[in-house]
Amino acid sequence: MEKWRTGTLVCLVLLGCLGSCKNDPSQKDGMNVPIAVQAVAVVQQDIAEYHTFNGVTVYQKKENIRANVTGYISWLPHELGSSIRAGQTFAQVRTKEQDALREAVTIDSTLKKFSQPLSVYSNGTGTITALNVQKNDYVAEGDLLATISEPSSLVVQVNVPFVYEHDLTVGTPCEIILGNGNTVTAHISGNLPIMDPIPQSHIFLIALPKEPLPENLNVQVRILDHERKGAKALPVNALQSNELMTDYWVMKVVDDTLAVKQNVTLGLKTDTLIEVISDALQVGDKVLTEGAYQMQDSTLIAVQ
Repeated sequence: MEKWRTGTLVCLVLLGCLGSCKNDPSQKDGMNVPIAVQAVAVVQQDIAEYHTFNGVTVYQKKENIRANVTGYISWLPHELGSSIRAGQTFAQVRTKEQDALREAVTIDSTLKKFSQPLSVYSNGTGTITALNVQKNDYVAEGDLLATISEPSSLVVQVNVPFVYEHDLTVGTPCEIILGNGNTVTAHISGNLPIMDPIPQSHIFLIALPKEPLPENLNVQVRILDHERKGAKALPVNALQSNELMTDYWVMKVVDDTLAVKQNVTLGLKTDTLIEVISDALQVGDKVLTEGAYQMQDSTLIAVQ
């Protein structure tokens, strides 16, 4: 009786093992389960690489207004930020001698013309960006009263490392990227024959006479380096490489079920796209973008 029970138990265990093997999906028909992946098609697109440098806006032309006599500011209609024209009266100055003539004018009216305050005129057209005096201030002859910045002289000053100096010449087109994301198209208008001694950078200038930008605005200057028309391109995240980044490849989709390793040579690159050079990879071919990390050649896949 004991032997019969033991035999029955052994048979039940064997039947359970056979059933579990039969229901294992990984063993069904002797095939592996496909790996879920995502893929995109190789596209034909123009790709360009740029050099990007830091720049700052400056006014090249600034005019100083100075006192022409010693005395007191008796009339000053302008404020900081006001606009002024060349030849326009900036202020009037009253001298001590003119104050002394006030009583004499009541006796001799011919002296009246000598008692009038003296005018100080603007020698530039632009915006008052520095104002050093107020009404009734005492000034000496030659004192700096104000500074006028001429908007038409606005330029972007770009410090370019010496290694890139030959990539820039007068007339080279460029794009100026502002902090708000707007872009201004311009050209290199000049350069200064000096080098910044610490970073060893050459100063180039970009004229912006019609742009209402403030001085000391930090911008980025983008200049075209290389461009390729109709390049075979794919997303950067589709590319894989070895640890030394000497070999590059993508996983190409074959018959929508198989991922095949395809070696490629890199071309130009942007933030999101990269040019690939390979005779076996054509426009319209699909490559994996997700799920391909460390994937073996000829792996079964299921494109989502």
